[in-house]
Amino acid sequence: MKKINKNIIYFSTLFIYLLTLLVHIVLHNIDNGRNYLGLTMVIPLLIVVFYQKIYKKQNIIHTFGISRPTIKTLVFSILFPLLLGLCLHFYLSILDIQFLFNHGNELGFLLLIGLTIASLSALLEEIVWRGNFHYYLRQKYSLTQTAVITATIWSMWHLPIALFYKTYDLWIVGIFTYVAILFILSMILTYTREYGRSVVSAAILHGMFNVFYLTDGLQNEWVVERMELTKFILLAIVFGMMCLIHRKIKR
Repeated sequence: MKKINKNIIYFSTLFIYLLTLLVHIVLHNIDNGRNYLGLTMVIPLLIVVFYQKIYKKQNIIHTFGISRPTIKTLVFSILFPLLLGLCLHFYLSILDIQFLFNHGNELGFLLLIGLTIASLSALLEEIVWRGNFHYYLRQKYSLTQTAVITATIWSMWHLPIALFYKTYDLWIVGIFTYVAILFILSMILTYTREYGRSVVSAAILHGMFNVFYLTDGLQNEWVVERMELTKFILLAIVFGMMCLIHRKIKR
């Protein structure tokens, strides 16, 4: 990777972190600030435009990775979070906790939200993390290294949410599981983007995860960290199985 590319990743990340922290501090100190958390999704794109395009005079459109994805990754992006969310839903229902819906006919509405509003919102993030950053990192690093670097940056970018808005009783457990879930999800998003040859499949996967897995659920009988620990264990098990299958296929 050229030096200019290293600097682009480093300074883009730095500015994203600083602006995000500032926005979170402001939101945390105003009434109903949590209702405006969605604004933080636009921050990475704003930084990339202002720093890379306006200040550095770089051509950024081609780095966003917006192209036609493969059919396989599109199907995966839809079915994987849907099935994972349903598994968690039915497990919690055994414990008499409603997670995704009260009635089965609500599933279609959730699917519609996941494939439209949630995916389009996620695209604003993905064209930076799995688009712009992925483009530059892959010029120097392997896919696995790129996935780990992006996962580290992306999961830590969400840290203010855990610090300011989560009501953890056990802070260490809560923060660890929250960041770990996002780290694993980012790894999956990066591989989906790479094999799909498009950021679109990653955006759909991200949006569907927001609706079917990362949601807090309909009822909150469980303490937050217990819910997120359950999500982490399930996702870690599935991700581990995916890694083993992928390794066998490569052989």
